[in-house]
Amino acid sequence: MSYSFETIAQLDHSKEFAHLHKKFHQFNPLKVLRVDHFEIRHSNVLAWLLDPDENHQFGSLFIRKLLSRLITRSENEEKLTNLDYLPLLYSSLTDTLVYREVKTSTGRFIDLLVELPSIKVVLVIENKFHASESENQLKDYLDYARDQYRDYTIIPVYLTLASDAPSHPEYWALDYHDVLDIISQHLELNQEVIADNIHDFLTYYTAILHEELVEDDESIQMALEVYQMNQIAIDTLFVSQHHECRKQPRFKDLYLQIDNLTVSQQLALKHIYDKKKKTIDYIFTIGSNVLRQAFLSFAQIEEIPQEVYNAHVKVPNFILPEWQDFDEIIGKPEQGYWLGHGLIIWFERTWDDNLKINVEVGPVPYVKRIQLLNALEIQGVSFRSSAKLEGKKYTKIYTEATMISDWADKQNIVEGMERLYNDDQFNNLLRQIATAIESLVKKEEQQNEVESAEVSILDIDPKKRIIPKDAFVKFAMNHGISSGLYKIKNHDASFLVPIFRELENIYGVTRMKWWWHDSTFTYWYERLKDGRLKLTLELGPLVPEKRLSIVEQLEEMGVGFSVKSKLPSARYTRIFSKSLVIRNWEDVEEVYQAMENLFNDSINQSLLKLIESL
Repeated sequence: MSYSFETIAQLDHSKEFAHLHKKFHQFNPLKVLRVDHFEIRHSNVLAWLLDPDENHQFGSLFIRKLLSRLITRSENEEKLTNLDYLPLLYSSLTDTLVYREVKTSTGRFIDLLVELPSIKVVLVIENKFHASESENQLKDYLDYARDQYRDYTIIPVYLTLASDAPSHPEYWALDYHDVLDIISQHLELNQEVIADNIHDFLTYYTAILHEELVEDDESIQMALEVYQMNQIAIDTLFVSQHHECRKQPRFKDLYLQIDNLTVSQQLALKHIYDKKKKTIDYIFTIGSNVLRQAFLSFAQIEEIPQEVYNAHVKVPNFILPEWQDFDEIIGKPEQGYWLGHGLIIWFERTWDDNLKINVEVGPVPYVKRIQLLNALEIQGVSFRSSAKLEGKKYTKIYTEATMISDWADKQNIVEGMERLYNDDQFNNLLRQIATAIESLVKKEEQQNEVESAEVSILDIDPKKRIIPKDAFVKFAMNHGISSGLYKIKNHDASFLVPIFRELENIYGVTRMKWWWHDSTFTYWYERLKDGRLKLTLELGPLVPEKRLSIVEQLEEMGVGFSVKSKLPSARYTRIFSKSLVIRNWEDVEEVYQAMENLFNDSINQSLLKLIESL
């Protein structure tokens, strides 16, 4: 890339940049005092909130709410078995003592130590606002507390911005979302009785937390646009002041130019950067995010449609396209949950610099959630037993990690995503999900209960999702479909029945290239990643008036269509879709029988007769 420093002047003319800069430079006295930048100052605020004798007028509310959050977080459920936690929830805790920077025997300092004498409990809180762990740090703190408080119950807490997992297994998880929620709820419910100066202080403090924790989609999109249009300027300003970027090969040429600048030019770059540091840092972090860029490449490699993923900068997430078929069976989740589907997959960077893939069942209606969890359990999917309790919303059913040797190398991350996505265990989980949901469909159709045999993963090859040619050819011959009416590709086999060609005499061919035939309707079998065989019947992009004529006639015969299907701009409308799990894709007879079962489905055959009447 050729770098020109004139681009920095052009950045000043960007309205989007000006808008972001205005947002990040709203007055906040805590920012003036740089509270937002230093972990120690967040610990000071927490110590003030936790102490019932302080002048915040909370009393012991904050410590009680914090304990409640610790107990109810799903990550901490296993730690409740050896703890009598009811006294934690219902004691007054007015005798709470809070200590800051407690020096241990190894010379380290515990951020917060909270003593609850009335119930003989001590909290050891390690506060990680932006920093990472030091070696054996958590163990040292726990050893110190056990030595000093031998007749107390010790609750070690790992408090982070983004729910990072502690390296020590005995630490309880807590994050700043919990802190933000506790303060915000108190401000909302008790505004009338909180002194104005305290209310103002906490409002400014929650604004800092909100800025750190709550992703603003509008700002992210704006930052992406600014970066794309002003990449050279943003890169120059940022990397000129961040010498750790010298390790990244992509900035080698830029540093050569920066190093050749005069002293006055380098000072000018520093001055421009310092004036708009927060905005430039945000745009660079969002725009040059390697995890996001790697995910976009991964999505392209795996042919994941844009409508089923969100290339989030921290947790890029997606669903399999075929999971859209599951919405009616498992229900729709609460508003605002990821992509709006009850199942979700996401990647994330862990605290120890590994790449992790997660699969989760979300907050779908309770009855459907229980049915799904039971069906998954029958298929051998394991999760915490408490996931079935009413009120539980989120259940991780899979998590696996892989090492990333260089987080600045996009290709390294893409390869990590590929490893996790194409791992045998992950693909087996997808088959278990598909089999579980198929069993729910069969129960809903009042068919015989499906057998719960474990799914073999020996026939899974994620790189070769190929439709067995012999099975499809046998199907085509059985239905009189000549070789000129079908085409077999890697993981799909599309075909026409003769009536589709005959309808071209009345309705014409499509107005744009469609499949290989440009006909009126088409069928295709597809081998899905989760091991299912799916049959789809679709109406193609005919000339609008001809297409609408078909839609209206079928609608009069009782076929349902969405409003979008009737618009002049409409192109493709699925009329029928159904799938079956294939347990052994190398068994030609099993695949052939599944094709016959799907095609001979009573709904599909009824639709075919209606189409013939057109």
